[in-house]
Amino acid sequence: MNDEDIKKQLEVKNQEIYLNKLNLDLDNNLEVLVLTIDNLLKIQLDELQRKIIEISEGYEYEKDFKDGSIKFMDLYTNNLMNLLQDRKTHMQEILELDNDIEIYKNKLKEIYSNITLSLENKSALIIKKLEKELISYLNTDFQIQRLNAYLEYIFLKNLNNKVCDVIRNRDVILINTFNETYFKYLELNRNTIGLK
Repeated sequence: MNDEDIKKQLEVKNQEIYLNKLNLDLDNNLEVLVLTIDNLLKIQLDELQRKIIEISEGYEYEKDFKDGSIKFMDLYTNNLMNLLQDRKTHMQEILELDNDIEIYKNKLKEIYSNITLSLENKSALIIKKLEKELISYLNTDFQIQRLNAYLEYIFLKNLNNKVCDVIRNRDVILINTFNETYFKYLELNRNTIGLK
């Protein structure tokens, strides 16, 4: 085995180490993202339940309000987690295909745009189901108007904005982590196979 063969083997091994590290970075990023969103959704659920009771001006149907809001949040969460799992899958595919950090950045931006659009569309449908369910427990048209305005124009917009902000922030952290990993990969190559 000559020097060139050894360098090629080291280059392949370095590439494998680099790819494994990127996948680990992606897994860690998703794990923290899911935990952060889970905490956010719990806080938002509490706020939603409190506000629905306030709009209804009574505690007579509190259990029904809580059950309906929990169903909404479960549907919202399931949809969101599917989108985040798709994000991970798409990123793993691009990591397998290319080593270019710019391609990673562009792909994350594209995925983020798709997630926000899909989240807004799907959550609008889910919130309508909640509205229909809750309206039957309200006594006046004023309460119904307040509920509809709150759910669609305040709660849902704030929820989607907060979730999207968390995703965007995790994307920035992921890109920074990828950059660090890439520089370590270049250094590893310099140290094992010489400058490239």
